[in-house]
Amino acid sequence: MTRFLLYSHDTYGLGHLRRSTLLADAIVGADPQNEVLLATGSPQAQAFSLPSRVDSLKLPSATKDGAGAYAPRELGGSIRKLVDLRSALLMAAVDKYAPEVIVVDHAPLGMAGELVPLLDRHAKRRGGPRLVLGLRDIIDDPEKVDHDWQRAGVWERLDCYDDILVYGDPRILTTATELDLPSRVDAAVTYTGYVAPVMPVPVTQDEPFLLVTPGGGGDGQAMLRCYLDAVEAGATAGLRSVIVSGPLMSSMLRDELVDRARRSPSVEISSFSDDMRALIASAAGVVSMAGYNTVVEELSADVPALLVPRCRPRLEQHIRACRIAPHTRMQHCPIEKLDVDAIGQFAARASQPRHARRQGIPIRLDGAATAADLLGRPHRTHCSPSPTLEPAGALP
Repeated sequence: MTRFLLYSHDTYGLGHLRRSTLLADAIVGADPQNEVLLATGSPQAQAFSLPSRVDSLKLPSATKDGAGAYAPRELGGSIRKLVDLRSALLMAAVDKYAPEVIVVDHAPLGMAGELVPLLDRHAKRRGGPRLVLGLRDIIDDPEKVDHDWQRAGVWERLDCYDDILVYGDPRILTTATELDLPSRVDAAVTYTGYVAPVMPVPVTQDEPFLLVTPGGGGDGQAMLRCYLDAVEAGATAGLRSVIVSGPLMSSMLRDELVDRARRSPSVEISSFSDDMRALIASAAGVVSMAGYNTVVEELSADVPALLVPRCRPRLEQHIRACRIAPHTRMQHCPIEKLDVDAIGQFAARASQPRHARRQGIPIRLDGAATAADLLGRPHRTHCSPSPTLEPAGALP
């Protein structure tokens, strides 16, 4: 039996938890003897069902203020006290659960450095757990990432990790490539492909619909307001609209959108769906932000998408949309350019038969299976040769 601990800091949105859940599913699916403990700070930790042999450890939740600084979500006291509490819980989990493999999602030192004690205790320790860092395709502007990592002391501790997995297609430029990560760390750096689910078979709809989703919903109100403007102007005529506003949207903003949506018979709105993948797969088109998981689900479903990325507090979504859209059936529209005409043009394209739509390049979507295979292999030593897949002919 191999025990895995997957750490997902989850301070904003649902992306890290969704990706970690996919990885956990792939890990237990690869070997009936594997099991996973998923440590997450997501306030929606119970919103997603977990597969057999996967359990969760809920960490006290944090959020970010308008300036991007961490703050406790529910508990009183300072963020420093919350970090100390979460760090102690993680250390206890590692001590008592004794995982053979620890996989850290996105944040090399954890939220506000909460993983530093764990890394310092277990890095390169003979007989200790294998430490693996998983990075999404785009972190942020590479100069900002480099600066932030230097300031936070990340670069000095990246060599604590035995492996670094980049959850992207090496043909599409990633932050890891821009930072020249393979030459700056001792860890083996492997590009796995995007971590995408197997999407359900589309359900043929008597009335085709556009799905509109801002992901978690914490900052999607501007996109949804623009979309409702377009509906009210008749730009989506002939298509129903299914809006999933996201469970993290404030009740005041949700009430405003629900009130507007009720005036349009072609619109249905809810705050959450436990079957988003089926909605994406069955939609004529999707209007969304450009978070990692939403984009890869749209790619996996091969559905037309209008990406409306956020640009604050980081450029991650904007960069991802700019790089993926030209090579796929996706369109990129900054929020400041999103208007009735842009949505109307997308609705018209989504209404076309599938064979009439422009096809894109085949993008690797096998990241979960590839990661599970790599994680299940014997632990390579510090000096073992790296099986790194270097990006060849990377797309801009």
